[in-house]
Amino acid sequence: MIGIPWKTKGRDHNGVDCVGLALLAQRELFGREYDFPFDFNPLEDDESILVEWINSIADKVDKPQDGDLVIYTIPYKGQPKYHIGTVIDGNLLNISPDRTSRISRLHKNRIYGIYRGREVEKCQAQ
Repeated sequence: MIGIPWKTKGRDHNGVDCVGLALLAQRELFGREYDFPFDFNPLEDDESILVEWINSIADKVDKPQDGDLVIYTIPYKGQPKYHIGTVIDGNLLNISPDRTSRISRLHKNRIYGIYRGREVEKCQAQ
């Protein structure tokens, strides 16, 4: 999952945006298949789409654990933009425009919300 290049609306190992990386990580690392039914560009489209989607599949939690999804802000063209990442070992698997995917420290002051997929309990029980 490390080193995948940025590609707006990308959804595979050839290139991903933040949503694509989150979907890929959920599927390949945690066995969870989430549908993202929007033609969404995280750099241009209304961020409420991302928030609406996360609320449809997950519940907000206070403390992160592996596999949780995090909506957080990054600076983009002088403005904060929402992005999404996946918690791994207390850190954040993420990607930013024109970079490759990486593991970064989870910056608490930039977190909008931490979300646990509603399917998590079923996945862990198997």
